[in-house]
Amino acid sequence: MPQVFTAPADWSTAWLRRPAYAVWAAVAQPLAAQTDWPEQAALDALFAQARAAGCLLPPGLRCVLDLQPDAYYESHIAATGQVPTRARNWHDLFNALAWLAWPRLKTALNARHQAAIAAGEAKRGPIRDSATLLDECGLLMPYAERTLAEAVDGMRWGELWQDRRADWGRLIDAYPLGHALPEMLLAPFIGLTGKAWLLPVDADFFSLPFHTRLARLDALAAERLSTLDRPSRLAPLPVLGIPGWHADAQDAGFYANADYFRPSRRAPSVWAA
Repeated sequence: MPQVFTAPADWSTAWLRRPAYAVWAAVAQPLAAQTDWPEQAALDALFAQARAAGCLLPPGLRCVLDLQPDAYYESHIAATGQVPTRARNWHDLFNALAWLAWPRLKTALNARHQAAIAAGEAKRGPIRDSATLLDECGLLMPYAERTLAEAVDGMRWGELWQDRRADWGRLIDAYPLGHALPEMLLAPFIGLTGKAWLLPVDADFFSLPFHTRLARLDALAAERLSTLDRPSRLAPLPVLGIPGWHADAQDAGFYANADYFRPSRRAPSVWAA
């Protein structure tokens, strides 16, 4: 039977110390002292601290707990700067943190939805579908060697995470954007898959400080968002295979699970177009 995911009900900060949460931990450290779910004042303080540190959030943008928007979700954010956020909800909390980690890209994604709606894509179509996939379960995947990107697109997981494991974090890496991913990683299950957006970078990118890499990727992805015009530009990625992201031993036996680490798919993506 398909895995049914249930998010933990209780507040915890243990995730801040896990490698899979490096992006979120970079902006969520003020929450480390929380003993219960953050209330509105804690969220406002988190955004204020981020702005003071130079985060390029849109002026006035804030997450508002349990707000019932008068308009469509994306339209409400664009018109008011208020992000409807459910209290005591992991999914929406990680969305708030995504605004702090990826302010330019999140702003561009919101504008992308608005432009598509204005152009007649009121319901879902290829532009809004690709933006939604990236926003919910996407990972930015910079690469400095094309053969590694081709291994992702060709679903050659043994090559990527066994034969070329030493090049992970040196010539290719994954930085989560989609806020559904960190929610589901709280209770990881075999089958958990994200959508990777492969982005070319220079090899020296990987030697930059972590916060500089995030800022570079944020700018690059926001600049190139117009090229993400259909979901097929995103490659499926079984995220539990990412080195350090899963508690089980990531050995040959782990990667041999062909039901999860599928060796092929119906057709290649058009990520390089």
